[in-house]
Amino acid sequence: MELTYKKRKVMKKILAFIILSIALTSCYENYIYDYTHTGVYFPYQQDVRTFIVGEGMKIEVGPAFGGVRKNTIDRTVNFVFDNTLITPLRLSFMQVASQPYIKNATLPVVTLKRLSGTYYTITDSTKFIIKSGWHNGTVVIKADSTKFLNDSVNTIMSTYVLPFELTSAPEIDTILASKSTNIVGVKFENKLFGYYWHGGAAVVNRPTLADTTIVYKTTIPTASENPTWTLTTAGPSTLKANAYFNVNNTGVKQQLQLVLKGTKVYVSAAAGSAYAFTPDGESSFNNPKLLQDRRIYIKYKYTNAVSGYTYHCTDTLRFRNRLHDGTNEWYDTDASHYSK
Repeated sequence: MELTYKKRKVMKKILAFIILSIALTSCYENYIYDYTHTGVYFPYQQDVRTFIVGEGMKIEVGPAFGGVRKNTIDRTVNFVFDNTLITPLRLSFMQVASQPYIKNATLPVVTLKRLSGTYYTITDSTKFIIKSGWHNGTVVIKADSTKFLNDSVNTIMSTYVLPFELTSAPEIDTILASKSTNIVGVKFENKLFGYYWHGGAAVVNRPTLADTTIVYKTTIPTASENPTWTLTTAGPSTLKANAYFNVNNTGVKQQLQLVLKGTKVYVSAAAGSAYAFTPDGESSFNNPKLLQDRRIYIKYKYTNAVSGYTYHCTDTLRFRNRLHDGTNEWYDTDASHYSK
């Protein structure tokens, strides 16, 4: 009796193993063999893309292709710009998007508008080519920096969109109907936007006492994010900083205004700042080839009206990261990504 029970138990284990092996083999075969038909689609039906001033001001847009493990031929995907896709309803969808980079770029927008053809050039205005060996194909859109940035009141947010619609794909079996469109909003950012580690020193002039020096070192990493400054784009060459001296991370309140002209940086007080900040020597940007090597050196001063103390600050901002169209960028080895 006991022997029979043990045999049954062993047989159940063997049967379970066989069933599992068949299931795994089936899953593996689903992976290694091509699907019965091919398809092309836009992964997202709404998006926002950013032209970065000083980094070429160009973006790529295109569909994805699926159904085969290896794409062995070039495939053409035709498209049009369909202005009927630009609606108040679409704007409302973008303004409540789960992706912050879409939501934040469209919240200030009152009406979506088609991006004027004079504001950009495109490598191909009628088709995407999905090259052999690839599962996506893109067109490159480059902003006309003069015209696009001269309209900075609108282009600092995603007022303008390009409404892509896939129309035909001769070498592909189907266009996914529910994913055949993509409304791409566009805006700009100054190249120095993002988050920076901060450190420096201030010489403090005290009317009735000897001068003193306060040092606030850059420490990486730290247990707290307080030593991190946020630089926010305010214009094509202008940024706002939410901190000063060793008063770090003052939230959304802007304190310093930085204007970048080449490698020179001009410091002043932002509207509503705590003090009347003024330049105190030359400030500069080191303009390196790689993102992670960026440094901003600023010199400014201000006077505390209550104490009468004047602070002469010499600060260094060291790039930490930036959020670019939903991607956290903090390190790279390809300098061409940040060149004109």
